[in-house]
This record gives sequence, structure tokens and C-alpha cells, in this order.
Amino acid sequence: MKTNNHYERAFRHLLQQKSITHVAVNESHRSAFAQVHLKSFDFIAYLPDQNNLIVDVKGRKARRGKRDWLFDPWVTEQDVEAMGKWQEIFGKRFSAAFIFAFWLGDFDKVELFESVRYEDRFYRFYAIYLDDYKRYLKPRSSRWQSVTIPRAVFRELAWEID
Repeated sequence: MKTNNHYERAFRHLLQQKSITHVAVNESHRSAFAQVHLKSFDFIAYLPDQNNLIVDVKGRKARRGKRDWLFDPWVTEQDVEAMGKWQEIFGKRFSAAFIFAFWLGDFDKVELFESVRYEDRFYRFYAIYLDDYKRYLKPRSSRWQSVTIPRAVFRELAWEID
């Protein structure tokens, strides 16, 4: 976990609020695990009655649309590849997931019932399994080697963590 990353700190706060057992990955030890050199993840969350999560937090600033917040669920190709490898390493009792931490920066339009407040910022958190994400993957930017999924698919497959 990067202590200077407000998205990761806010997600950890949410895990603590929900009493979800978790381990934040120490930034300085990330590449040492299993003798692999991969972009690493941020947390392991131990969930009751389902697979444990290998979590990569993706912080994004949400924009307010005409009817609702607009969430852009993009990641890099490297994120997808690394999370797939981590899922293989950890085995069948673990599932890799992206947690999209959307910062609702437009304070005039934040409805308090739909957000999590942390350090005077408002967030919404959505989780999506890597395997679901990969099924709908499409290129976003070749220059930045980023990919995304359609927003409608994201709304259907992601679940809110609140």
C-alpha cells in the first residue's frame, strides 16, 4: 500500500469499517514474493463464504454526468497481465479483482447516501473480478497501453463496496 495514495488509504479505511480482514502489501517487498518480478497488487482481502481477493486499487476521479456519475474503468495492459499471474500464483482459493476507487470531486453534486467519506473526500468503490474484466476487454489507448470495458458492462458486472 502506498501511504501517499489517498485512494488506497480510503479503501483500507472502508475495509476496516466493514471489519473485513485484510493485509496491505508493503510497497518495499512487492517484487520479492515468489521470486517473480511483476507489478504487484495492493491488498489481500479475506472474505467469508467466497474466494479471497487479490486487490489492485485503481484510483480515478469520477465526473458528474447529466443523470449520474460517469465512471471510467480503465487499467493498463500490464495491470491485467500481472493480476493474472498473481491469481495463478495464489491458486484456486483466491480471485484477482480490480477495485475502482472513484473520487467524487464535485462536492456540490455529491449525494451523501451514495458515498463513503474519508479525509474530507467522498468516494464510491466498485469491485470487478479480473476474469470478468478480461472477457470484455477492449483497447483504450495504444500510446499508454491502456484497456477498458464498456461502461454498461462495468455497471452490470461490478459490485459496489459500501
